Amino acid sequence: MDLASMLAGARFYGAKSEAVDEVEVVRELPVEDARLMILRVNGRELYQVLVDAAGNDVLSTSPHLYLEAVFGTHHGEGLPTGEVRAIEGEQSNTSLIVGDRMVKVFRHLEAGLNPDVELLSEIPDCPNIAPVRGWVTTEIDGAAHTLAMAQDFVPDADDGWRFALGFAALDAPFGAEASLLGEATRAVHEALAGALPVEQVDAGKLGERLSRQLDDLVARAPVLAEFADDARAVYAALTDAETGIQRIHGDLHLGQVLRTSESYVLIDFEGEPARPLSARRLPDSPLRDVAGIMRSLDYAAHFSSDGPHDPAAWAQEAQAAFLEGYGLEPGPLLDAYILDKALYEVVYESDNRPDWVDIPLAAVRRILRRVGS
Repeated sequence: MDLASMLAGARFYGAKSEAVDEVEVVRELPVEDARLMILRVNGRELYQVLVDAAGNDVLSTSPHLYLEAVFGTHHGEGLPTGEVRAIEGEQSNTSLIVGDRMVKVFRHLEAGLNPDVELLSEIPDCPNIAPVRGWVTTEIDGAAHTLAMAQDFVPDADDGWRFALGFAALDAPFGAEASLLGEATRAVHEALAGALPVEQVDAGKLGERLSRQLDDLVARAPVLAEFADDARAVYAALTDAETGIQRIHGDLHLGQVLRTSESYVLIDFEGEPARPLSARRLPDSPLRDVAGIMRSLDYAAHFSSDGPHDPAAWAQEAQAAFLEGYGLEPGPLLDAYILDKALYEVVYESDNRPDWVDIPLAAVRRILRRVGS
């Protein structure tokens, strides 16, 4: 069983720029003709897989086996049972539909309660999220790791990314939709602020944090080195005016929202997968989420040659409408977070989708020209 080759080719494996040199089986449980495993890769990263005798990950094709075999401590309702199917087309995790519940199986495991569970369990009454009903943890190396969670399934909803691309392909304005998404994003931020602590910090301190994050991003994607000085100048120019920080989504983009018949629902509150869990659990400015949508609207405009006739104009109209729906004016701190997001996207695409890396690289250049002028 060649576990290294299986991982290297898996969509959920998040370090494709790094060779899989060592795979240790930390835990395994046989289930029919497959094995549920937790693997330690290159001595550091933990991954959860369901592997058949031929060495293929079969969690998406035989999801019932996972529900039969999952080990650990159940919290809340635990995981549902019954007829199950997997959602196609995901990257970082694998989601299963069981009746009126969705079970998210976390592939990359880290110590601590997963933010998806932590945050959603605090705001179950917010109409713009899918509430968590139960989850499963297991102890590895003396620390609890979240294996999976169950939450309400949102039926008859469109994926926000595909929904926006449909508008872009028709060169149809996305402003009304973006405004509605801005309202939903604001509602989730307000719910989180009501349930969890909010702090006041100097914007200059956030600039220092962004600068430290830049060092890590450049180390992980050396192609960013040519932009480092200009980016640091943007962060250093932030004033010492006070701004609020709180728990946020952390990786908000169009692929993390669902369009229902009435509004938008925000999903996948894990934070940016290329950042460590300790960083993703820190309070941050809600502008990080705002910047994520701003960047995602730009992605949608520039993603395909079949997109809008004037991609920049399409994106700018949608971005302005999103800010209006949220109730926010542009400013230097938002610019700084938009830049940080684009730089992060270069790292993410380098690791996961190298063919896409030119999209955020071009955006970094455009942003620096705009904010540096």
